[in-house]
Amino acid sequence: MIVFAVASELELRRLRRLIGSGRVEVHGGREFFFGTMHGKDVCLVKTGAGRKNAAAAARKICSVLQPDLVIIAGAAGALDPCLGVGAIVVVESSLRENNQEKIFCPGEYSRRVLALLHAERIQASAGLCCQVRTFMHRAVDKRALYERTRAHVVDMESAAFGYEFQRAGVPFVNVRIVSDTAACDTADMATLVRLRYRVGRIRSLLRLCLRPRELLRAWFFYRGMGIAADRIALVLSILLGASSESFATDSPAVG
Repeated sequence: MIVFAVASELELRRLRRLIGSGRVEVHGGREFFFGTMHGKDVCLVKTGAGRKNAAAAARKICSVLQPDLVIIAGAAGALDPCLGVGAIVVVESSLRENNQEKIFCPGEYSRRVLALLHAERIQASAGLCCQVRTFMHRAVDKRALYERTRAHVVDMESAAFGYEFQRAGVPFVNVRIVSDTAACDTADMATLVRLRYRVGRIRSLLRLCLRPRELLRAWFFYRGMGIAADRIALVLSILLGASSESFATDSPAVG
């Protein structure tokens, strides 16, 4: 079985339409959505954002499903100033912001993903992802992190996923789509999420309306997330549509 691991509700909703309406199971408080894509059995799991959620979800995926392959897919912020919204980065390795030790993704899978995307004339590049503890929204912070790590993209889950799947001996690939660029500040999503939980969706939106600059940044961020979700669906459709000889459960073992 092939597992799709995504962090956000937006990504989950987009992919659920692709795999149809199969059964749903709950494990460790997370819903596992089973279905098919291009004749292959798949399971879609919303992991939640952040390293703790990613690690817990990865352990549950390994223990419950024992998957043939996990495809980690999600939005990420750009650190490399050359990357625009919608850019596809196949993660070769990841690291934590406070630890320069790299966690490598299985190289054979990453190379196959890139080859399949290029065969479909989809631009994609291999890259390094840096995992941070909190959402990074300021351009100045992204620039400093890029200068220190030379990572291409930033998220809050990749290193945790890589560590858990590597430890369990489960093959995985990690595809990240840029939702916000390195050069511009974006919405402070950590603050907005806390505000939404504290005062509710409507009141938090009203407060945003009183701050036009923040409202515009939030609009651009969610627009970027929508573009990323559509690109994720396209990428997974291409990968699952490949022949079993190109990309499937008989691919080589991790090593």
